Amino acid sequence: MTAIHSRILVSASLLLIASLSWGQHQHHAPSAFSPVSVSQPVGGASSGDKSSFERVETRLPVSRPQAMAKTRLTGKRVEYDLVIDEQPINITGKPTKAMTINGNVPGPTLRFMEGDVAVIRVHNKLNTETSLHWHGILLPNKQDGVSYLNTPPIKAGETYTFEYPLVQSGTYWFHSHTRYQEQRGVYGSIVIQPQQPTVKADHDLVLLLSDWTNENPAYILKNLKRQNEWYTIRKGNAQSLNRIIQHKAVGAYLRQSMQRMAPMDISDVYYERFLINGKDTVRYSDIKPGQTVRLRVINASASTYFHVNYAGGPMKLIASDGLDVQPVEVDRRLIAIAETYDFLVTVPQSGAFEVRASAQDGSGYATALLGTGPVRNAPAIPRPDLYKLTANMSRMGGMHMGAMNMAKADTTAQANTAMNGPIKHDMAGMNGDSAKQPVNPTKPAKSKPTVAEMDHSAMNHGQMDMSRSQAHEQINGEQAKKPSKSKKPTGSMAGMTMTGMDMSKDGKMGITGMNHGQMDHSKMSMKMDSMPANQTNSRKPDDMTGMDHSQMQPDQTRPGQMNMDNKSGNMAGMKGMNHGGMAGMSDQGMSMMDEQNSIDYSILKSPEPVVFPANRPIREIPLTLTGNMFRYIWGFNGQPLSRADMIQIRRGEIVRIRMMNNTMMMHPIHLHGHYFRVLNGQGQYSPLKHTVNVSPMESVTIELMADDEKDWFFHCHLLYHMLSGMARVVSYGDKPDSSIAAIQKLHLRDMRDNQPFVWGYVQPGYPLNYYSLRVSNNKNAIVSGGDHDWRTNRFEVDLDYERYFGDWFRVFAGVDAGNEEFLRRLEPGADGQTIGGRRIVRAVAGIRYMLPFLIDSEVKVDARGNVRFQLTGQQKLFPRLDLQYQTQWLIGSYVRAHVELQYTVSKNLFLHTDYDTRYRTAGAGLGYNF
Repeated sequence: MTAIHSRILVSASLLLIASLSWGQHQHHAPSAFSPVSVSQPVGGASSGDKSSFERVETRLPVSRPQAMAKTRLTGKRVEYDLVIDEQPINITGKPTKAMTINGNVPGPTLRFMEGDVAVIRVHNKLNTETSLHWHGILLPNKQDGVSYLNTPPIKAGETYTFEYPLVQSGTYWFHSHTRYQEQRGVYGSIVIQPQQPTVKADHDLVLLLSDWTNENPAYILKNLKRQNEWYTIRKGNAQSLNRIIQHKAVGAYLRQSMQRMAPMDISDVYYERFLINGKDTVRYSDIKPGQTVRLRVINASASTYFHVNYAGGPMKLIASDGLDVQPVEVDRRLIAIAETYDFLVTVPQSGAFEVRASAQDGSGYATALLGTGPVRNAPAIPRPDLYKLTANMSRMGGMHMGAMNMAKADTTAQANTAMNGPIKHDMAGMNGDSAKQPVNPTKPAKSKPTVAEMDHSAMNHGQMDMSRSQAHEQINGEQAKKPSKSKKPTGSMAGMTMTGMDMSKDGKMGITGMNHGQMDHSKMSMKMDSMPANQTNSRKPDDMTGMDHSQMQPDQTRPGQMNMDNKSGNMAGMKGMNHGGMAGMSDQGMSMMDEQNSIDYSILKSPEPVVFPANRPIREIPLTLTGNMFRYIWGFNGQPLSRADMIQIRRGEIVRIRMMNNTMMMHPIHLHGHYFRVLNGQGQYSPLKHTVNVSPMESVTIELMADDEKDWFFHCHLLYHMLSGMARVVSYGDKPDSSIAAIQKLHLRDMRDNQPFVWGYVQPGYPLNYYSLRVSNNKNAIVSGGDHDWRTNRFEVDLDYERYFGDWFRVFAGVDAGNEEFLRRLEPGADGQTIGGRRIVRAVAGIRYMLPFLIDSEVKVDARGNVRFQLTGQQKLFPRLDLQYQTQWLIGSYVRAHVELQYTVSKNLFLHTDYDTRYRTAGAGLGYNF
């Protein structure tokens, strides 16, 4: 009894101490409001608070439950009040309205200590709902802040209280997840100090980067949907024919036009200003020469990547996405949207030294000045060479770029799961195909897999099938290599030769005299013309232009030889083979981006090894990043969010997601509520991140411990791509929180990727007038157009319903109205005349298909059997001058040609002049886009 009483007394004492500690709190911002919370404070532990994995020996936050178990709570409740309102603001010299937080753009910096409890009351003073997401923070599902998915929206006039313990440290940020509000100013920064600091600096400075436009973001998206070229004109990036000829890029232009690809641009939107902490120039004159500054750089832009460099010399990169990395010096860093990086810099003597954030597309920059005195400017970043990038892109035409295929079902949920048997480390993706062969968990593992069993489809030489133990050893067990300082972008495979490697007809590979300690690829070659057709894509087998095997390095800590038995084709010594290096070879290979526009993740190295448990099932999820730039629809595996399945995962699994970017844009991919390892060739030291960039034609593999619950958002963080469909929900399969269950089905509607857009133009002129009207969503459209002659009152008007089947093929039905001779074959009368003066209306049906060079073709038949063919296209001659053309052939009747020149005056106004054989006259006038 004494022992029992003692245990009870000790337990009661501990509970008393804990409650007293919890009761202490600290106010960073006094509340101006009585808390009218529509949420309850975080109560008892949920099922997701306890880890489903054995303890991972690292101080890094590999999962929220693991981080909670290792974090010592401070007992402080640090409180903030954030007021979201709409107010007038003047950033560009022209007053406009913005959404503000506590009266400013951006919102305040929220500062905490690791182990604190954050209590944040969000007061909505808007006349519409709002939300706040805590980007990169590991928190309970209900606190994540995605309206209708895991958190109720904050209605107009209401207050919502977020409350969660902070189980990590570092640099983070917050932003609205409601439609366009992030672009309009609803964002701010978060700094969480570690309980045991690892870096000392004289100043701790947040640099929150963003882009600003006075334009309504909803109109921006409509402008992108209707293929208006105004933004590229304003940025000086329009690839017109005169510039293509000037840059000797006609061949590349013709190749990419044959593939129905529009001219490339680095970014989609023109911005009036780029900002650091809400200003285009911000000064920090309290910083003295010789002092060190920790720069916490956050890219909080809606759609801009930034180059960051420093006038005072190289910057020491010390953290990525909030977590420490092994320090590495960089002259500049290209930062993807939603990423954060910490740099350590020293201020030299005599001057104010510039930290410059340059928009990747070259359209502008923002400046932070450290110190006082004469301004010392950072080196200017050259504008991207769009013609060189277009040439790179055009050479990759066999990659099926930009394929959205909404006629097919979504296959996201069809992931491979390996239990105790071999797992697939296939490197598919360079041909855009997802791995579809299920892993057989009952197949015995092989310690010596043959090359015939390997599938390196990312490089057109097979699919590697490794045993589970081998895979974990190669991904988790390898020692780190020294970070590469090569200026060559990761994944570039330029000049690759394999003169000693032979791929025979039976698919077996022999390597003679290959020293695993050296791995000299200059003696290797491949005969791939004998490979089965189903293992190659449409690129020439020996065409590896732009490929670099610099990441395929041996494990320096386990020297030895990788031997190949030339007779059997069996591979020996697999334990010494560096799979992380192979990930760098294939997963980041074949990128079309040049060195300046690449983000080299191979330089990021975790400060300590992170080894995921090797006894857990692995779920492999292939995701192809897809999009149709012409229609501005984005997605994964050919499907936008509104037509997609959830990505189903289960607690206790290792989830490996291989992302292959088949588009010509860079995509920053973010997973809410989790950290993942980026398999960048560093093995156990692969960095943990929550956001990763995937460049065009690049494949990136991430890996995470599925150690939470419920539903989490996974999406491209480029705002207009996310709102156009590039998103998924990662689901553990649990029932949603009771406060969200009844409204969760509204999440898709709230994302609005399938909402209808309305646009068109009117072209009043003399003697001819034209108009066009389109109401369109992802798969359907109502299309109307027509022309009219003032002199004769002749006209034609079309009104159709159109249905998309795939990217380019549509069927339609509707009515045509107008003069008889425009709509049907006419039989000669008694007097030999065939001109009809009647006005008629006819039902029509037909098909439309986009041909190479983006020439739109049409075949339609009316109710009387009259058949008409039509071709329509355009060519940008100069940045502001377009040539448009159309030809029609009504079988048995007329052939019509229409040519037109349009000169862009502003975003919506243009001048036009045209000649039409139907009306046998030239005309001119003013046009307006709406």
